[in-house]
Amino acid sequence: MLQSYKNHLMKRKDLTAVSLKLLEDKKINHIYFRFREKISSFIGKERFAIAVSGGSDSLALSVFAKLYSLENDNDFVSLIIDHKLRKESAEEARVTYKNLTQNKIKAKILTYQGEKFSSNIQKKARDLRYDLFHKYCAKNKIKFLILAHHQDDLIENFYIRLIRGSGIKGLTSLQNIFEYNKNFYLLRPLLNFNKQELLSVTKKSYSSWIEDPSNKNDKFLRVRIRKMQTKLQKEGFDPKRIIKTIDNLNTAKDSLDFYIFKSEKKYLNFYKEGYATLKSSIFNNEAQEVIFRVIIKAIHFVSGEYYPPRSDSLKGLMKNLLAKSFKSSTLGGCLIEKNKNIISFYREDRNVAVETLNKKKQKTNWDDRFLVNKNFNNQQQFVVKKLGNHGIEYLRKNKFNDYGNKIPVHAKKTLPSFWNNEGQLLFVPFVNFKNKKYNIKNDSFSVSFLRFI
Repeated sequence: MLQSYKNHLMKRKDLTAVSLKLLEDKKINHIYFRFREKISSFIGKERFAIAVSGGSDSLALSVFAKLYSLENDNDFVSLIIDHKLRKESAEEARVTYKNLTQNKIKAKILTYQGEKFSSNIQKKARDLRYDLFHKYCAKNKIKFLILAHHQDDLIENFYIRLIRGSGIKGLTSLQNIFEYNKNFYLLRPLLNFNKQELLSVTKKSYSSWIEDPSNKNDKFLRVRIRKMQTKLQKEGFDPKRIIKTIDNLNTAKDSLDFYIFKSEKKYLNFYKEGYATLKSSIFNNEAQEVIFRVIIKAIHFVSGEYYPPRSDSLKGLMKNLLAKSFKSSTLGGCLIEKNKNIISFYREDRNVAVETLNKKKQKTNWDDRFLVNKNFNNQQQFVVKKLGNHGIEYLRKNKFNDYGNKIPVHAKKTLPSFWNNEGQLLFVPFVNFKNKKYNIKNDSFSVSFLRFI
């Protein structure tokens, strides 16, 4: 197998240090072929991206990605985040870019332009990274992003989730493949290998890499757990036993997922206008963990949030939903209402995105919920924002008749709506409003709910 791969590579003109000599090393050869085995059935010959922080782990990933692209003639790009959280971040991104391009690896720096974080920095930075990755990949029609998470990360994540009292889903949250949405997948093909194994790969291809100072800062729980593991190993908590426990939990998770899927089909309904309904009879017929996970699915579908609410908050909601006096509550970016035997989940009417469309034939991801398209060739500026009470009142004053429309008012309020600079409402999808004064055609704008694409 190795010889046939080497023969294939010999025909290529773009060989660098990331090439044949690496595969002469038995350890690197073993890791690469396991890496290829993990991703080939998903990616095949498609274009893909990898996330590169500049650290030794992600540079090792770049080595394997390069080998895979040479073997399969794939186009791929390394995405580097300049998060602006530290004054050194711009320089670190530049150095990483240089390291990659010197090895003939295409790279792109994605720069955060928003406000600095003052609290919960690591979580917000993680959310920021995934948001930037997703937006770039969606814009460039890249379906797969490969991450450099390895066995040490898997074990650290297990301990963190254990400390937080997570259930099976949390304890097994680092999976080989994760469906971010129907058009974007996160792949983690290096979970079977530890940091030292990946470091040996990096040393063969790169002379330097970035050392993130936060990895030594005891302020962060992940760092404290990392330092604690030496003591835990002496008490019998060695990595092999932890990995075995995670494998057993994954088996239990697969069984649970089977019943969750059946319950979703039976009790949960999704609507293209961006809301969901749940039959309250689920509380009489299903186990608590199944109900818990089905509610998470409803919240994720409606809010577009990557991470679910904390388990204590979700359990509190479940308890409240059983009370006869319950009418409404908010959680995870959703408004949750109960009416007789139906529980409805709507996007909460706050912090809804406002986007400007000012380019020809422009496409944008609005509020992480709807894919919005401007389909005509002029640069006139439009604003996309929630319809809100203001828009509903605009429709009423203009005597727009939508009596036949069955969209609940809470869902209607958070629909995308298109306005011009003069404050005139031009178009509202799903309620079929088109402003006759401005010659809005059926295909001038188009809108689709992301989870239905």
